[in-house]
Amino acid sequence: MAALTGIRVVDFTRYLSGPTLTMLLADLGAEVIKVETINGDPARETGPFHDGESVYYMSSNRNKRSIAIDLRKPEGKEIALRLCDRADVFAQNFRPGVAEQMGFAADTLRARNPGLVYCNISGFGMEGAGAEVPGFDQTAQAMSGLMSVTGTPATGPLRVGIAVADSSTGVFAAVGVLAALFERERTGKGQVVNASLMETMLTLLSYQAQKVLSLDEVPGQDGNDHPLMSPQGTFKARKGMLTLASGNEKMWVSLCGVLGLERHVADPRFSDNAGRMANRDELRRLIEQALAAHDAEQWIPLINAAGIPCSPVLDIGQALDHPFSDALKMVEHVEHSSLGDLKVLGQAVKLDGSQDGWLRYPPPLLGEHSAEICRELGYGEEEVRALLVERVIAEAPAGAARGR
Repeated sequence: MAALTGIRVVDFTRYLSGPTLTMLLADLGAEVIKVETINGDPARETGPFHDGESVYYMSSNRNKRSIAIDLRKPEGKEIALRLCDRADVFAQNFRPGVAEQMGFAADTLRARNPGLVYCNISGFGMEGAGAEVPGFDQTAQAMSGLMSVTGTPATGPLRVGIAVADSSTGVFAAVGVLAALFERERTGKGQVVNASLMETMLTLLSYQAQKVLSLDEVPGQDGNDHPLMSPQGTFKARKGMLTLASGNEKMWVSLCGVLGLERHVADPRFSDNAGRMANRDELRRLIEQALAAHDAEQWIPLINAAGIPCSPVLDIGQALDHPFSDALKMVEHVEHSSLGDLKVLGQAVKLDGSQDGWLRYPPPLLGEHSAEICRELGYGEEEVRALLVERVIAEAPAGAARGR
């Protein structure tokens, strides 16, 4: 039995941050029902497309079932409220105030279902100065300062190459929801969980933020070099590049031994981390001069054998195809309703008691389970047919995919 078997989640989320939260819960065994409008999660319209299905959408919606509802119709709203009455968790990431306007405020739902854990995900908080400002990953990266420490002095601030604010907020929100469910075991009551892209990004700044708070020093761009330790970064070899992390004095001495730079161990310029940071450009020149003797693939095992973390710089295709990823089961297969065999990412955290059968559903087609879910809520066959005819709910035909 999976860890969250028996936990029911009503998922009103869209795009990436909220769907990441609910996917993580689903991967741990929760029953997640994705409630979509008749037109679907806007993420479904974002390319590129895999035979008509959005890659962006599929990346964060496995292990869920989809019901497409017209929430503007009283009958549609009633279906959603019935789902919420049975739920343990409700998640939404509309702009602050929208869920309330729709009739799905936390107070409303928790008055009907006191044990409900209600999770809000916003850009800059549910109230206060940023509540009215629309928040996407790009704006959170910029506003939080993350972009200001990404890149080099030549490039200026750069966006991280993935939607790190969205995805990480989904992870933090999942921690909050799990904590609220755990507390409910003691109190019997649910509570509201709030997460935002801004809070996530500020938290992830870690030592860079503490540097400002403690020393009043605002960091800039260090490129691939570590902002606090040296040598730690990406270096050119005779052929190829490698990244290494010399994180303490013992590693520094060992690295000098591997590279034939023993004479520099006692060099006053490099005798401690402060000196190595101050003379980082010269140190890089010496290291790359030594690395030029061999290819990166020859150096990597030698440097690792000396106890210094060292790796190649892979593209995503190489990373997914690497033996490490294979051993970690980070590429899995699931049978998709219209695409057939579909490769998806594996779990980042694995519970050894619930690994078998964790990948239960592919990313669903829009409304793929609408009729099925209504039947589970007690609607009879004639009622379900009427709901479909009147477009209160919509259901994708089995095996259908929207062509592009």
